[in-house]
Amino acid sequence: MLIIAVIAISWASILTLLSGAQPIAVAFWRTAIAAAVLSPLLIIERKNNTYAPSRNETILMVVSGIALAAHFMTWIESLYLTNVAASTTLVSTYPIFTLVMGRLIGEKVGKRSILGTLVAFLGIVLITVPEFYVSMKALIGDLLALVGSMSGAVYFLVGRFIRVKVSLAMYTVPVYSVSALTTLFVGLILHSRLWPYPLYTWLYILMIVLGPMLLGHTLLNYSLRYSRAITITTSTLGEPIVASLLAYIIFHQVPQALTVVGIVMTLLGIYTVISEETRMQNDLSED
Repeated sequence: MLIIAVIAISWASILTLLSGAQPIAVAFWRTAIAAAVLSPLLIIERKNNTYAPSRNETILMVVSGIALAAHFMTWIESLYLTNVAASTTLVSTYPIFTLVMGRLIGEKVGKRSILGTLVAFLGIVLITVPEFYVSMKALIGDLLALVGSMSGAVYFLVGRFIRVKVSLAMYTVPVYSVSALTTLFVGLILHSRLWPYPLYTWLYILMIVLGPMLLGHTLLNYSLRYSRAITITTSTLGEPIVASLLAYIIFHQVPQALTVVGIVMTLLGIYTVISEETRMQNDLSED
């Protein structure tokens, strides 16, 4: 399921750029339509499942929805400002922020995880610093992708906590709905163009919903019930690799040499973190 999810989300950046829609419009429609599509499943689950989320769980789902909205709005905006390789790599640094947030709530962090975080941070510096001298627009895009990564880490951490008790539809429908409403609110304030769009744009939006959203994010949310948040977030490391290859083939985007070095270092650092976390998780299981 994780392999399918990663392949699906890898198409998000490509389909978004091909759609030609404004970033907030893409963020709104992908969550709004996904929530509508999954609503019948929620109705069925409510009939067969008597468990109802507690007040605290409901509040956390609202937080998760707002975080998801922030993730999509900032990351999708970054795609229009910087190249796909840099954007998808920076937004895939979830494990670093997941690790830091986990440490703040008292989770144990290994030495290799700290080393991996430092390596990934150096990689981020190599990706972003050259933008100071190349394009301020690209630098802003890089920073937006990092904000998208931080908000995405919150989304996955909350999901891991809630999905242990709450069913898939009972979690995803409210979260996607809150995300859509949050995005709609921001879009109206900023006077973003949510509609109308030509037919080809709606076809691309539909593909984004079916692929990256329903097959991608929903399968990741399903997996949160059985794996730690850092395991799920690290599985998304395949996204920048696949997305960068697609961007090269479709848009002929070729990152700068220093950016490529930064991407490799970032991915290496994140891999170091996940390997250490996996080892620690296995040790706890054996104990």
